Amino acid sequence: MNRTASIIIRRLGSLLATLVIMSFIIFMLVEIMPGDVAQMILGQSATEEAVTALREARGLNDPVLQRYGRWISGVVVGDLGESVYMQGVAINSILWRRVGHSMVLALTAFLMFVPLSIFFGVLAGVKEKKPTDSIVSFFGLATMALPEFVSGVILISVFAVQLNWFPIVSVIPIGESLFQNLNIVVLPALSITLVMFGYISRMQRSSMIQVMNSDYVRAAILKGMPRKYVIFRHALKNALLPTITIIGMNMGWLFGGLVVVETLFGFPGMGSLLMTAIKTRDVPLIEACVLLITVIYSLSTMVTDIMYSYLNPRIRFQGGQR
Repeated sequence: MNRTASIIIRRLGSLLATLVIMSFIIFMLVEIMPGDVAQMILGQSATEEAVTALREARGLNDPVLQRYGRWISGVVVGDLGESVYMQGVAINSILWRRVGHSMVLALTAFLMFVPLSIFFGVLAGVKEKKPTDSIVSFFGLATMALPEFVSGVILISVFAVQLNWFPIVSVIPIGESLFQNLNIVVLPALSITLVMFGYISRMQRSSMIQVMNSDYVRAAILKGMPRKYVIFRHALKNALLPTITIIGMNMGWLFGGLVVVETLFGFPGMGSLLMTAIKTRDVPLIEACVLLITVIYSLSTMVTDIMYSYLNPRIRFQGGQR
């Protein structure tokens, strides 16, 4: 069997097992959260009899495994249940619009930090120990040291308060869509870009230095090939392999990090929805959001492994020999 196909099948099996285990862990962690869902629905003034009746009606007194089975069977068929805080509103009608907003934000940030990080990482790598390398490395370290909420506050202070180029809060007016207000995406995307830039650019730099010092690159340069041709035709492709792995692994982190960024900017995405669900102890909504983030993280890891196996010549060669 082809090596890449074998990796895909193995990773799909691993993905399925991971999601089953993680779904149970998520369910149990949410279950042990303090507070009574029935009491929250009815309010603090509700009688004990009313709370007991609601718990019985919603199956909250059933054994844990029975409740987990009921929840996961609904998830499999696309029924994520109803929101407790929003009084019976279907989670599907709430979640997917917010996921779409987060996807737009994540894609915008991705289109910002990936080209910038790779470009400046390559530039620093080929200019090792020169002023350009020092400047890029220092800026990368500085952005890595700044948490998202700190860089977000700085961006708001400069571009929203002082320069008044963008809104302070990323709110979509009633009756309008995100695509009518794309300016609210810029500052949150920049906040994510600053954090991701440091990790990826430094990985690209170190990988580029290692490849440029390899024997085959030195031989190509000694044969009289133009340096730019050697860099972009031979060195860059191999230097990108570790960077692709880092980018893929950080895509899962990116969606988890959106919780902080979206909450800071008031962006109407999945991250801010999860924070609202946690504050109101909306158990079904918490479970749906966390499970979706887990799915995204697992899928991004699987896609990264497949891309790496395809781009790595040694893995392709081994697959061809089987």
